[in-house]
Amino acid sequence: MYNKILIAFDGSPSSARALMHGTELAKKFESERVTIVHVNKNLPMQEPVMTINLDELIEEEDKELLLPAVKFLSDSGIEYETHTFEGDPGHVIASYANEHGYDAIVIGSTGKGLIKEALLGSVSHNVAQLASCPVIIVK
Repeated sequence: MYNKILIAFDGSPSSARALMHGTELAKKFESERVTIVHVNKNLPMQEPVMTINLDELIEEEDKELLLPAVKFLSDSGIEYETHTFEGDPGHVIASYANEHGYDAIVIGSTGKGLIKEALLGSVSHNVAQLASCPVIIVK
């Protein structure tokens, strides 16, 4: 049923719960593939004042952010892969899942609150609207 599961991970408590839920699904259905996807939002940048390698800094931060997920999956014995992208998180997650034929997406609810969600939009809501597979939103 869920042979390929994509788990969205941003380091938040709700994404950690999504990771645990996705891992349990993978075990139950003996999934072939679990993929962790992390998306950095594109941020408008002014010309830097100092000479720093921003790409290197972001890459290091991404590795640190994914470390708990990688450790959790390694300890669970599940085969997995991780990917980090840049862009609009909802669109990137749904597009990746659609293009690669995932059977389910597991994503945490943001818990931003009604006003912020109405103003900013919700990544989980966007994924649910754009994905062609079932989306499991974990609180």
